Formats: sequence, C-alpha cells, structure tokens
Amino acid sequence: MASTHGPVPLEEITLCVPYYRNVGMLRRQIEEWNKYPPGMRIILVDDGSPEPALPIVEELASEQTLARLEVYRTGVDIPWAREFCRNLASTRAVTQWLLHIDIDHILPVEHLLEIPQHTVSWGDWFRFRRFRVGKADETRKKDFKKNGLPDDADFGEVHPHVDSYLCRRKHYWKVGGYNEKFVGVLGGGNEFLRRAESLYPLKIFPGNVALHVYTRHAIPDASDQHCSRDSMPGKRLWEKLRDRGELYPTETLTLPWSRVL
Repeated sequence: MASTHGPVPLEEITLCVPYYRNVGMLRRQIEEWNKYPPGMRIILVDDGSPEPALPIVEELASEQTLARLEVYRTGVDIPWAREFCRNLASTRAVTQWLLHIDIDHILPVEHLLEIPQHTVSWGDWFRFRRFRVGKADETRKKDFKKNGLPDDADFGEVHPHVDSYLCRRKHYWKVGGYNEKFVGVLGGGNEFLRRAESLYPLKIFPGNVALHVYTRHAIPDASDQHCSRDSMPGKRLWEKLRDRGELYPTETLTLPWSRVL
C-alpha cells in the first residue's frame, strides 16, 4: 500500500511564480533563489510584461539557479492573467508537489529548508503563515482590521494568502486548476480555493515555515500598480458562473505562450 504520510522532499517541489512589471521584486526573488540548495525546481511565468523577466534573470541568477529554473512568457499582455500563468506553471512542472506564491511573496531559504523536516499527510492542502515586510501601502490597509497590525509597523504577522500554498500536483488538477474565464479580472483565486477546500483539508504548514510579503514601502514595485484592483467584476463573474452551474473549469492554457529559458 502506498504511503500517505511523510516529509516533502525539496527535489519533489516546483516553486511557481507569476511576474508582471515587478522588476525590483523579481530581483529580490532571484537574490533568495540563489541561496536555495540544489534540487528544488522553479518556474517563472512572465505575464507578457512590457519589462520582460528574462534579462533580469540572465543578469542576476547564479549558474545553480539557472540550472533548475524555467522561464515562460505569454504572447499577449492581458491584465490579471494570473490564472493562466498558474495553470501553465502547473502543467509544465514534473514534480509531485507544487508551491505557488505571488511575486511579492518571498520564501526565505531558512523556511524552505524546514519544509522536509516535517512529516505531513500527503492528502492535505497546505497554506502558510505570512509576515508583512514594510509599512502598509494602499493594498495592505486591511492588515490592521484583520490582524491588528498597525500601518506603520515594519514587520508583523498577517493572514494567509489565497494564492500561496503547497499541494500535490495531481490534487491541483483534480480540483480543476484555475478557471481561466477569470483572466482579465481580479478574483479567480478565491473561486479556486473554494473548490480546493471542497475536496481537501486546508491546513497551515507546521513548524516555523512562513512567507514574507513585501509592501511598496520596502520594494517600490512589490505589488502590481498597473492593473485595476476593483474586485466587483470578478465577483459578478463568479456569481454568473454559479447561476449557470459552471462550477468547474472547462479549458486551460487559453493564451499563447513560449518557453524563453
């Protein structure tokens, strides 16, 4: 009988990160990736950014990082195409586990190294504790209301992020992946998470494993400043899909793409 519990080996994890016009934040990501030990894979998906990711990668990534890094780029520039980017990374990954994070989230090397030290259920879907780095910008004003973290605090814990998690690749696809009907609007992550929690226990990864989310006070382009953050179009789309009974994605990889590294 196959094992259902055990550690998560780093060589069976692919870190999946979307990128769009976050040059400074990508530089910070690569700085951390260069510290990672050999074994873990990384997939970066450039969402058609006018400031392409590849030149930054070629400038800063170490030989060790380049050896385990794949970079893809969409052929069109559509605001909020993160659903497509995450599906593309999850399609190209060959490891048993996927670790999805947003570009403004850093997994510090010391936290990464703790992941395989824990025995976990392979049937669970893991979210992560999260700490804000930098004073609150306009995207982080909710941290005081939800977590009591003052706006002027430079560091402190906030709630887990909807699109940051560790799961089995086969479970990602059993959930159906992200619904690419949400491409172009904000809000596909919550819909995806609801489907995930309907099939798998959602738990916080044990121990001291945590992500650091950067604000624009720490890195000026940490979060996207070029796409509308109006959540109402996404909410209306979600309601429309529910009313139609379209609760499961019907197609993936709906945009043109190419591998550039």
